[in-house]
Amino acid sequence: MKGRQWLMKWLPSRAYDNGVYVVFSNPIGMDDDQLKNGCSMIIDPFGDINAECRELGDDVVTALLNRDKLTKAGGYRYLKARRPELYAEIIGQPHVPEQKVIWLQQAQ
Repeated sequence: MKGRQWLMKWLPSRAYDNGVYVVFSNPIGMDDDQLKNGCSMIIDPFGDINAECRELGDDVVTALLNRDKLTKAGGYRYLKARRPELYAEIIGQPHVPEQKVIWLQQAQ
């Protein structure tokens, strides 16, 4: 796989897995012996493309990001379950981990 087909195999997955917007930028043209295909895009937390460059040359796109999608996306639960002993300094606020794992609830 090459080009856009290759990107669409993993970019939407990373956005979905992590529950984030992904802004992917990529040059167009030759870079030493490698052809860069462009395909810059903005992908939402559900893995859907919000905007994509489709012009050869200097193309810029923008997208309206929806905060509501961040909390509704599957990856959001991982933020709530993070371990305070590992991330306390990064998040800069008290955090009580919350895990809602259905198979753990059934085992109890």
